[in-house]
Amino acid sequence: MATRGKPTRQDAGIDEDTIVDELYGLAPDEFVAARDARAHTVRTAGDRAMAGRIGDLRRPVLAAWLANLLVREHRDEIDAFLRLGTAMRDAQEQLQGPELRELSRQRHRVIDALQHRALALAAAHGHPTVGDTTLRDLQDTLNTALADPEAAQRLAAGRLTAPLHPEGTFASAPAGRTTKQRKATPPAGVGKTGEATRATKATKATKDANAPKGAESAKGNHAAQARAARERARKQYESELAHARTTVEAAEKSAREATRTARERRTAAEKARARHTEALADVEALATRLDKARTTATRLGTAADKAEAEHERADQAAQDASTAARSARDNLDHVTATRPD
Repeated sequence: MATRGKPTRQDAGIDEDTIVDELYGLAPDEFVAARDARAHTVRTAGDRAMAGRIGDLRRPVLAAWLANLLVREHRDEIDAFLRLGTAMRDAQEQLQGPELRELSRQRHRVIDALQHRALALAAAHGHPTVGDTTLRDLQDTLNTALADPEAAQRLAAGRLTAPLHPEGTFASAPAGRTTKQRKATPPAGVGKTGEATRATKATKATKDANAPKGAESAKGNHAAQARAARERARKQYESELAHARTTVEAAEKSAREATRTARERRTAAEKARARHTEALADVEALATRLDKARTTATRLGTAADKAEAEHERADQAAQDASTAARSARDNLDHVTATRPD
């Protein structure tokens, strides 16, 4: 015979990743209660270690929740956005001057479009008002995910608890470097005032002057490849931007329609509530009339019973009087018959 013990998490159908994904899909004000309930369920199922990990999960701040919403409800757009970040990092080292400024403007337009999408999502999930600080945190999160592959992975997981903040921009951080790499200590002998940059340029100029013609050809091919990479990145940006704008327009239209529908339903609800109030008043009035009618009916019933009793007594009296009259008539007839001639 099998021994019956505490249920296992397999018996209870508990999966930690599923629970975490579910929790980070909730609004911040629902998170703590749901987290504690889940931790209690897991602890009851016998897995105290998992219950502890779930109980330690942090509630997401509003900006992190909005970023998670974008990932969960608009995954295709976020995936395209992150691919765009990969393309930008690949092209970063080759971009200079006006091209870099144009790329920065395009990046701002895309992030602005995603922020509008996030605002529409927030309104749809019961947060019609989002503060400036939250919007700045969301913008930082998107910028960081665009520039840093590690941050991109964290955003894509949809489990942020706090906003991501960049330590540099595309204009100042070499492509493909992570946050930790940007903070690394420079090699010995390299100063912080641009001496290393000037030395590198001088070395490069010396090498270029002494390089063979084949190197110049290779350099030209490299430049052509860089231009092609920039062009691909630019085209991809334009495509993503157009798609983001279309998506934002659709979301804003949907939000307007939802707002209009909500107003119409609120008006209908107010009218229905007014009709309900009137009906209650009618019910109360009818109930009062019914009570009065019942009182009157009771009084009239009592009077009817009394009248019927009096009728019975009067009827009996009439019968008795009729009997007496007949007896008197019979006596009269007898007396008359005995009259002497």
